Amino acid sequence: MLINFHIDPELKTEKAEFWLQKMTEHISDVTSQLNQDNQVLWCYSNNNVVPINYSDIISIHADRNTINVATKKDSYQCKFRLVRIYNQLSSDFIEASRDTIINYKKIDHLELLDNGKIDVLMINKQRVQISRRKIKNLKERLGL
Repeated sequence: MLINFHIDPELKTEKAEFWLQKMTEHISDVTSQLNQDNQVLWCYSNNNVVPINYSDIISIHADRNTINVATKKDSYQCKFRLVRIYNQLSSDFIEASRDTIINYKKIDHLELLDNGKIDVLMINKQRVQISRRKIKNLKERLGL
């Protein structure tokens, strides 16, 4: 199997090419999962396990041993490690810091601070400080 990936920041859509000798059930499952638009993250709310659509997630924050997932209406907990969550999220998400991931499509506005840092205000009024190492990624994603 040969997999060809090309990352183009100017490209508005994502593309991957797979050159296969044989279509297996596993590869078929992977391709159908990649084509799904309604991907979800399974989270805990009280005693319930609920699916949260990626498009509804505003931010994900690691606080000690807890991963908090914020949406416009509620907050949930997740049992996965932050790096695992980040690797399965869509390209709408960027790292704000070592312990926070934000959905850049849910940004209300940016606040430039006197010390050179940037605070992001999300649509749910949440304030997220961008670490100095991640400012470049944020600016590139927003086209600044």
